[in-house]
Amino acid sequence: MENAKNSQFLSDTQAPPLALPDAESARRVVGRWLRNNVGDAVYPGEAGFLEESFAWHVPVWLSTAQKPMIAFVADFYVNAATGVFIGRPTTEELIKRVEEITAK
Repeated sequence: MENAKNSQFLSDTQAPPLALPDAESARRVVGRWLRNNVGDAVYPGEAGFLEESFAWHVPVWLSTAQKPMIAFVADFYVNAATGVFIGRPTTEELIKRVEEITAK
């Protein structure tokens, strides 16, 4: 009888909604963080889902209106369930990387 109750409970439950259900949601989160912390010259690229870590990988590029996606800057990783960053450089590291690229 106990197993029947547990199986009924499991079939009636649903997984909670994801904070970032698609690639565009992940790009928006990274883009907002970049605008607020680094500036307009860095741009989130195409997000890809990593099943093994249940996270979105979003590459970040240096980009201008005249020259889109000039150079790769960094990788960002965002948990799909929570929307929390699980891997990204610090603001200082990103600014330093952009300065290094633009100095060339």
